[in-house]
Order: sequence, then structure tokens, then C-alpha cells
Amino acid sequence: MTLGERIASHRRALGISQEELGARLGVSRQAVSKWETSTAVPDMENLLALSREFGVSVAELTETPEEGPAVMVRQKRRLTWPYLLLLGLLILFIAAGLGFLIRTAIHEEDGEVSDIPGPATDFALIWTDGEGHETFLELGAQDGPFPFGRELELTEPEEVQDTDYHLTTLHRADCGAVAVEYLHTEADPERDQPEGDSITGLSTIAAGVWTPRGIGVGDTKADVMTAYGGDLVYCLKEESGYTLVRHDNYYAYQTAEQPASALLFFLQDGLVTGIRVESTGDLGLDAYAPNNVTRFPVVNGEPDFSQRQEPEREEVSDTRRVYIAWNQLVTNNNLSAEERYAYHHTIFSGLSYLDWQELGQLGSTEYPEQTMEALLSWLREQAPYTASEILSLQMGVQSNLDGWLADSYAGLLSTAFFGDPVTFAKNLVTDSLEDTMYQVIRLTAYDAELYPAEQEEALLILDAALADGSFTEDEAGWARLLELYLTTPINDRSELPRTPAELG
Repeated sequence: MTLGERIASHRRALGISQEELGARLGVSRQAVSKWETSTAVPDMENLLALSREFGVSVAELTETPEEGPAVMVRQKRRLTWPYLLLLGLLILFIAAGLGFLIRTAIHEEDGEVSDIPGPATDFALIWTDGEGHETFLELGAQDGPFPFGRELELTEPEEVQDTDYHLTTLHRADCGAVAVEYLHTEADPERDQPEGDSITGLSTIAAGVWTPRGIGVGDTKADVMTAYGGDLVYCLKEESGYTLVRHDNYYAYQTAEQPASALLFFLQDGLVTGIRVESTGDLGLDAYAPNNVTRFPVVNGEPDFSQRQEPEREEVSDTRRVYIAWNQLVTNNNLSAEERYAYHHTIFSGLSYLDWQELGQLGSTEYPEQTMEALLSWLREQAPYTASEILSLQMGVQSNLDGWLADSYAGLLSTAFFGDPVTFAKNLVTDSLEDTMYQVIRLTAYDAELYPAEQEEALLILDAALADGSFTEDEAGWARLLELYLTTPINDRSELPRTPAELG
């Protein structure tokens, strides 16, 4: 057994966790984990403290041969501090030489103690179960079905998705501190395919879960560097899609021995906020290899940007730019406040030149209309609107609206009008865009009559503003034209004037 295995064995014999042992010794739980996995060696002071806690000698703990009693008595008379120091260094050298990355966990079952192998690789997550025993899950094939012999309880129903593999489904199981993703394959005797489960992903954002090298949520960047060093790859913040947790950047760890596996550490403000272990499939080591665009090698604990390259930029249409911004806001949970503001502005400022048909084709649904309606719904949800957003919605009538799309857009305009009638009327004063603002008034009145209570309240606000001089002369003209359309039955509006000048 290695020194780390003996430490783990004695600790488990006492029935205490790594955290409790660390508290007794005045060290962290991560330090104890590193000792037990042989990624670090306790110094002489900690070796003495461990031997006292376990009730064994340092020699027994480190398996250093002891001499006979008579010899020991003679040695005691002539040992001096230089000899003690030499002995301590010898012990540390022997212990370090015995280290390797496989450890044994002690598990009590039916009153008997049995050895259960620990994680065979770095691609695992470890935690303490309800009985105080350390347990773990590791990527790859499992001996049994979910929950794989562990005390895992679902915090919400499993998500199940079909895959392209024969009789195989992908499962996502949220189990509190640990989320598990695994493939379940049903048996098919005709293809000689056995039933089985294989874990493809593990993730956590909770304290109390750690990697085989002792890194957990809350640890520092320095801790990660110490444990994994130059094998890490620095990765820029995720820019799209679902991410595990908010982060400034993340580090990826892969090895040639396990090319289809990756360990990711998400960091924010220099602290680990989440850990993910995942299978990289056919991508292998290329999944997180440095590309000097979004991923960079680590040199002396810092990312090496010396070979940095700018990403290739494709030509993006105005409509696609709006779609990308909208998709980011809806799907990306890792945006800063500044990024959310910028994307929000891109969408509203882009409404006037939006090609709704092109937008529909950009969506992932079978029917383009569903994508268009989804954006309309998102725009409705942004109410109440600011003055600039109201103007952007009004300018949006210049886009290619027709049929049901124009009717739906009219609902956005009436919502904006009901929310702030005065600002809505003031915005109608726009040089050389009289026809655009006429369309705004027409569509607003078309939808507003469906909501008589809201319309009446908005008209009262407009009347008060006209009476107290809140409007300039031009603004008052457009406000009166808007009132005229709102109070005229829809069948009689065709003969109404189109501009304030025609009011007379």
C-alpha cells in the first residue's frame, strides 16, 4: 500500500471524513485528499500529527523498517537534531517514491470491511455520502443501472432524449450537488448488443464535491494550477448556448492516456464556481486543444497569448445580427450586464430593417412562423418600454410586415402606447417620416380598440397632456391625429387625414 492508501485506511477505520481529519490537524480537506491520492506528501510535522491521531508510529504509517529494541535504546542516547532531520527527509523521500494515483476506499458492509477501488482516472467527481463514506462517479461504463450503486436522489424528473445510436437514449439526472449524464442502451440479441449504461458527463456547482486531485468549488486558481499545472488549457468564456455556471473563463484538462475525456474548471473572480467532467467523443484531444483564438496554452501558471490570432469574421446580415443577439439573450446564462444591454439594444435598433421572412428561416423550428412569433412574444415581454424602445418599435413598421405579422405587430404598438401615451405621441414627430408614423397610428388604433378600458385610460392621459401644455405645437398635432383614429370606428377611418397638416 502507498502512504496515501494507509492514511485513507486509518482515517476510515476511525469513521471520520477527510474534512474532519483536516480539522483535527489544522489543514484543509483538499490537503488530506491530496495526501490520500498521493499527489502530495505530508511534511514531518503532519506525519507526526497523523501518527498521533491514528495511534500508530510514524514508521508504521510510512512502512519504514524499525530496528530492534536494544539498538533503538542505544540510538536514542546518541541521536541529535541533524540525525533527526536526516531521518525525516529519508521518510519523506520513501513516502514520495511510493505514490501513485490509485487509492483504496474502505467501506463497511454487513459488519465486514471490504476494499473498493477509488477512481482509476482524473475524470471523476468525489463526495461524502449520508453515512460519511466517500463515494464517487467516473466517466465510462457502469456495473449497474442508475443510480449506479450510489445514494443519488433525483431533485427533478430525468430528462430523456433519443440518440442516433441503436436502442440508446441520453439521460440527464439532476441529483442535488451532482448532475449526471449517461447513455442507456437496451439489449438487442440479434446484434449481440448487451444492456448497459455509460456515464458521459458529470458536473457540480456545489461545495463538498471534488476531483481526485482534491479541487472543489471555492478553490482558487492557484489551487487548480498546483494540482494540474501545465497540462491545463486556458479557454475564453463561453459565448453561446447553455453553460454550467457564470464564469469569466475556464480551464480544460485532458491527457493522452484518456483522450476522449475532459475535466473543466469554470472560474469567476479567480475562484472555481463549477466543475464539469465530460466525454469528448470523436473530437478527442482536439476538443480543448489550444488554437490561439479561443483556447491558449498555460505557461508558468498563466495563459500564453503570444501567438494569439483574431477569429475569422463572416459577413452577417442585419437580420442575422438581430437573430444572434436575441438567441444570446434567450439561451446564454453567462452574459454580463453590459453584454445583455448591448444585445438588447441590437434587437430594438434593428427592428426597422428586419427581414421577417429571413428571420423565420434562421430559426431551428420546422415552421418559420414559429420563430417570428417567438420574437414577437419576446418583444412583448420587454414591456414597459423606454422612450428609445418605443421609438424603435414605431420605426419597426418600416420592415416587411404583412398579413398576420402586421396584426401581431400592431399589438406591440398598442402595448407601447398604453404604457406611455405621452412619449408615444411625442415620438411621432420625425422629420421626413410622415408616412411611417401614419402607419404607426393606423396599426395602433387597429389593435387598441380590442382593449377599451386601457384605451380610455390612455386617451385621458393624452387629453390632460394637451390641456397642460406638455406638447410642442408639432407634438400636439400628432397627438390629436392619434386621438382621432382611436375614437373613430375602424370602418370610418379610411377617410381620415394622414398627417396633422390635413386636420385643418
